[in-house]
Formats: sequence, structure tokens, C-alpha cells
Amino acid sequence: MKMVAKSQPKKSKPAPKKKTSKSVPKKAAAAKKSAAPKKTKPAKATASTVKAYSLAEFVKMTYLTENGVKAWLKQGRLSGRQNETGEWMIDASNLDAPYVKRLGR
Repeated sequence: MKMVAKSQPKKSKPAPKKKTSKSVPKKAAAAKKSAAPKKTKPAKATASTVKAYSLAEFVKMTYLTENGVKAWLKQGRLSGRQNETGEWMIDASNLDAPYVKRLGR
């Protein structure tokens, strides 16, 4: 009985690493990044800084009824909040929504 040695599959060589075209050393690039002025983020809008309209004002600016606006608020189609007295304050950004924009007066 002859013993035949099985040949193992050849291993492929890993691909050579590509050189980047940047001629700036890493340390110099890091120094440039840290020297750039930092951008400050604008303050987040709070309830007192967001422009909002009362329910009656919003109804006058659109062809919606008070009941329609309330229904859209509950459905989430409009964004707004109720103040301490329970009156709805509708965010002005709703006037830019496509389904409200076409209803503007």
C-alpha cells in the first residue's frame, strides 16, 4: 500500500498596504486639527424661545378649524404644547409643513 501525501492548498499573500497620498505627517495633521477654532453649537430651543401661536391665532392663519387643529395635534401632524392654563400653543415651524403650507391664508 502506497501512502500519498495530500498537498495543502496554497496560502495567498495578504494584499500590500496602500500608501496614502498625504505628505503631512500624522503629528502635524493632529496639530492642524487642534489649532482650528471650535464651532459652538447654538443653544437648544426651549419652550420659552420657540415661536408659538395660540390656537385662535393659528386658526386665523390657516383654513383649519379649532377642532381640526386639536385633532391634528392629537394625531401628531402638528407639534405644540399646552401652557399652564391648558391653552394650546402651536409651534410656528408647523407653518412650513407641506400639508399646512397649502392651507395658509
